[in-house]
Amino acid sequence: MVESALSGCSILELSKENDIYPGLITRWKRQYLDGKFHGTSASDTELRKLKLKICELEQMVGKLIMENYLLKKKKSLRLLGEKMLHP
Repeated sequence: MVESALSGCSILELSKENDIYPGLITRWKRQYLDGKFHGTSASDTELRKLKLKICELEQMVGKLIMENYLLKKKKSLRLLGEKMLHP
C-alpha cells in the first residue's frame, strides 16, 4: 500500500479501497521513507523466528509422512507374508 502511495496513487483512493483512515497511510509512508520498515524492527525479528518455525514444522511433516509410508509398507509386507505362509 505504501509503495502504491509512493508511486503516485492518491492516499484518499487507497484509504477508500482498503477501508482505513488516510492518516494511517500517510504515517506508514513517512515511516517507510524514514527507513523504519527495513530490517531492524521487532517485527522483522519475529518474522525471522516464524520463518524458522515454519521450516522446522515442514521438516517434521516430511519426517512423519515418511514414517507413515514405511509403517504402511511394513504392514502390507507382513500381511503378504502371512498369506504366503497360510494360504
